[in-house]
Amino acid sequence: MRTLLGYLASLKLTFLLLILLLLAIMIAYNGQLSYPKLLSFPLSLLSANLVAAIISNKAFQQNLPLLLFHLTLLATVILVALSRLTYLDGWVELNEGEEFTGMLDGQTQGIFHHYSLKQGDFTNLAVQLEFTPYVAITKIRSRVLANTDIGVRELVVGEHQPLVVNHYRFYVTRNVGYSALFSWQDKSNAGLVQQTGTLNFPPFLFNEFSQTNTWQPPNSKNELWFMLQPEDDLLAERKPIQLTPPENHYLIIRAGEDRHKLRAGQQLILSDGTLTYHGLRTWMGFKVHYDPYKSYLLACALLTVFCLSWFFWQKFTRKSWLAPTGSV
Repeated sequence: MRTLLGYLASLKLTFLLLILLLLAIMIAYNGQLSYPKLLSFPLSLLSANLVAAIISNKAFQQNLPLLLFHLTLLATVILVALSRLTYLDGWVELNEGEEFTGMLDGQTQGIFHHYSLKQGDFTNLAVQLEFTPYVAITKIRSRVLANTDIGVRELVVGEHQPLVVNHYRFYVTRNVGYSALFSWQDKSNAGLVQQTGTLNFPPFLFNEFSQTNTWQPPNSKNELWFMLQPEDDLLAERKPIQLTPPENHYLIIRAGEDRHKLRAGQQLILSDGTLTYHGLRTWMGFKVHYDPYKSYLLACALLTVFCLSWFFWQKFTRKSWLAPTGSV
């Protein structure tokens, strides 16, 4: 009579669990659902099935390469689970000269992720984007001032050259654009210091003809609409150019039914306060990735391939390939 361990190690059960895993993947993909939640159950059962097979199957115990192959498969499943429980993917936009506040603009993360980014980890010094209009991007990077283990250093961050902070990897993206610097003086609190901030326009490369955004001043019921209007055609010639704030430009501002034009250094007096426009900067969008188990997964995958190769090499070299198979 078969024991519970024997049933758990059954190849028929393995086949059914693989079908269950396939169905879970299809449901998660088509329904835009969470992969970790849907896949955790079938993967847990498959892991139990594999452990039971390793314990009960004498063929594994008598063949070292086969045993190691299945152990590395089990280790891969465990590492994938740890990776999805502790990962983080996020993004943040920083202006030139802006210090990282320690907070991301958006993120998704595993339930056991311990967030450890903090204010002052680095400062975004300068954004460099070189491209040929409607042809190609030739260079995109950002210079940052980062706090490292050997002190404060100036580093260059690229699309494939990350800034690493506490195992978080910051990469530049193609979300690069212009940012307007404003000061706001609330009319009801004239004695308070002016509040200064920035308003990011959409990424320039994908929205060059739609540089608009909205903003509601503090303690104001009115929402302002802004549009950046360069006076020169920035994309007129198909030659390599640098994305820098245009020298000749102005902002179109709509407050209710009123429409205003504002240049750098000018003020706009509204019913509930005064808006001062100081000029343009550039901003860079960074993507952030955290997965400390990725290198272990790579090593485990290579070890799995090695063990499988070892198993087949041992199997096919037990008998010489040149030995006669029989008389004709």
